[in-house]
Amino acid sequence: MIVKMMQQKLMKIVATAKIKQACYFCLLAVHSFSMSANAQSVSLPNTFAEKAAAEQDTIKAKLQYQVKFKARADHDFLLTADYRFLPNKASAQHMPGVIVLHDCHSDRTKYKTLSISIAQQGLHTLSLDLRGYGNSVDQGYSHLAVKKNAKDIVSYQTEVAVLMSYWSEDLLAAYNFLRSKVDNSQGISIVANGCAGAYAVALAENVHINSMVLLTPEMSYADKERYKNLVDIPSYFISSAQHAMSYATAQELFTWNGSKDSKQQVYKGDRQNYQIINANKYLVDDIALWLKFTLR
Repeated sequence: MIVKMMQQKLMKIVATAKIKQACYFCLLAVHSFSMSANAQSVSLPNTFAEKAAAEQDTIKAKLQYQVKFKARADHDFLLTADYRFLPNKASAQHMPGVIVLHDCHSDRTKYKTLSISIAQQGLHTLSLDLRGYGNSVDQGYSHLAVKKNAKDIVSYQTEVAVLMSYWSEDLLAAYNFLRSKVDNSQGISIVANGCAGAYAVALAENVHINSMVLLTPEMSYADKERYKNLVDIPSYFISSAQHAMSYATAQELFTWNGSKDSKQQVYKGDRQNYQIINANKYLVDDIALWLKFTLR
């Protein structure tokens, strides 16, 4: 009888141990699965982030190409520009184009943010270094050399005027380069900063320009009259209220312009050129969207 009772207790202990063992293995399996899932949840975002970063690097690499082309077929001087477009957009091949010109006190690098914003709209964008500035330099064509070697303000202004006398020809070469990249059914617009506004007007006299952005334009009386002789071109005028000359020019030309798509934007202060862009972070997107609208 005693032996039988001991056998029954022993069987209960064994049964309880098996249940505990089974439970332990179940818990161990659940824990292992959880750890595996957690490991995957940690590694997947890293993999996705790395892939996204790689794709962004590829896009950025393809977004900008430094190009060089002759200003004239019969001369070896080369102009330098950044040609930007977004190859990942299916429609990019058949999109219009935009030329971006710097002012007389800087080069194309100061307008990189603006050029990229325009390109992100799918527009072919050519940001040009005008002759003597940035990388469009050579012996006899260098604003820095002129500034360094000038004996007085008169000699400096004379030499700079000689440099700028080539700009209309250079800008036409830039237009022809971009025209070769843009489908013939699509138009081309121009963004001109400061003194470059006069050369944008000169280009518009020779070729069809769909629209133009004139940022703090610096123009002589003759330049403004030439603009008024053009067929009404949609124009976006941007100026600073406290920079009297460019504000007056923008106001006069905007009032005269008859295009329903023309626009004027005035900011407080006296900032000019790229400074007004840097001070107003949404301006580059506004310019890019307006250009795309007028090029539709």
